Amino acid sequence: MIFTAFKLLKDQLDSYIQSFNPMGNDPEGHVVLDNVATLETPDRPPGAEERIILSMVNIEEEATLKNSSHFYRNAQGIAYHNPPVYLNLYMLVSAHYKNYEDALSRLSQAIQFFQGKTSFTLKNSPNEALINSGQAPDDLQLHLELFSLSFEQLNHLWGALGGKQMPSVLYKVRLVKITENRITGLGTIVEQIQSKDSITFPK
Repeated sequence: MIFTAFKLLKDQLDSYIQSFNPMGNDPEGHVVLDNVATLETPDRPPGAEERIILSMVNIEEEATLKNSSHFYRNAQGIAYHNPPVYLNLYMLVSAHYKNYEDALSRLSQAIQFFQGKTSFTLKNSPNEALINSGQAPDDLQLHLELFSLSFEQLNHLWGALGGKQMPSVLYKVRLVKITENRITGLGTIVEQIQSKDSITFPK
């Protein structure tokens, strides 16, 4: 699901930027999924130059949905399962361009796109590759919000990534649902409660 979420966002953003700056038959397009922390490693293969890079830099569990139901009713009775895990992903959008003006221009287009479209589903963002692969559930819903960092936090982030800072923006991708759909137990439905104790009231 994490890859599915990033793949959907990557394809949507790339289509938007392509409308301003067509790249012909380039299979990579303007946007790639990559680890921005490895850009300066000596044995790194090419592929992220002159492109927008989407990288995941953090994951957190959505605490408000942690106590969801752990059972559901089916034809056989009650089925128990571990509740889904709902995640918030932190997506770093970096403009990796030699020309600084190009970097600012592409980053502005990315911000403009996510400002105009903050919610993504398979209905408003159809993706045949993901649908045909079976990796995208029908209830996929992603909600993006700009996540602002202080100068100190920004310095710590790029220090942890181990690279030189480049034009970038951080987004919080909310409610990525991960579930195994594995039944952990079965039970029967309680329809009537009988008591062997009798209650008498004084006259």
